[in-house]
Amino acid sequence: MPKKTLGITVFFLSLILAHAPDFFAVKDLSVTIIFILQGTALTLLMGHGLPVTCATVFFCVLAIYAPQQARTADAILLYIVPLGALLGTFAYSLLPSRSPLISRVAQQVHGPLRADIARYTRYLTMFWAAFFALALLAPAVLAFTGPYGAWRWPLSGGTFGCAAGIMVIEACVRRLVIRNFDHVSLKETISAFRKTSAKATSETV
Repeated sequence: MPKKTLGITVFFLSLILAHAPDFFAVKDLSVTIIFILQGTALTLLMGHGLPVTCATVFFCVLAIYAPQQARTADAILLYIVPLGALLGTFAYSLLPSRSPLISRVAQQVHGPLRADIARYTRYLTMFWAAFFALALLAPAVLAFTGPYGAWRWPLSGGTFGCAAGIMVIEACVRRLVIRNFDHVSLKETISAFRKTSAKATSETV
C-alpha cells in the first residue's frame, strides 16, 4: 500500500476512534493512542519525521496528565491548520500578480476561459476565501455569543456540512448562470483542484 494511502487510512482511523465513546473507557491510554495514530499518519503523508515525532510526544505526555485538555487542543489544531492552509492558498491566489485558484482549475480542465467564466471563477475564489476566514472565526464567535459548548459545532462537522452543501448548491447555480459550456463531472473537477491547489500551496511556502 502506498505511503499516502496508508497515511490517509491511519488518519481516518484516528478520527473514527476519537468519536467512539466506548473507546474512552481508559481516557489516558485512548487519547494517547489517537495521538500516536495521528503522528504516524502525518509522518507518512508529510515525511517530516522529527517535527511530527516531537509534536506527537508532547501531546502524548499532555494526554497522560490532562487528557480532556489534550483532546480539545488536538481538535482545535485539526480544525485550524487545514482551514488556515486553504484560506492562505485561496487568498494568495487573489493577489494582483496571481491568477485566482478556481480560474486556474478551470483553465486546466477547459483551456483558455471566456470572459464570463473568468469573472465567475474569480468571484467564486473570493467567496471560498471569505468562507474559510469566517469558518476560522466561527468557534471563537460562538464561544462568546452562543450557548454553552456551541464553539464545538464547527469542529464536529458543522463547517464540513456547510461546505458540502454549498458545493452542491454552487454546482447547480453554475449550470444556470454559465450557459453554452461543457461542464465537467465532479470527479474531474476534484482531480484538477487537487493538482492545482498542491502547486499553489507549494508556491505560498
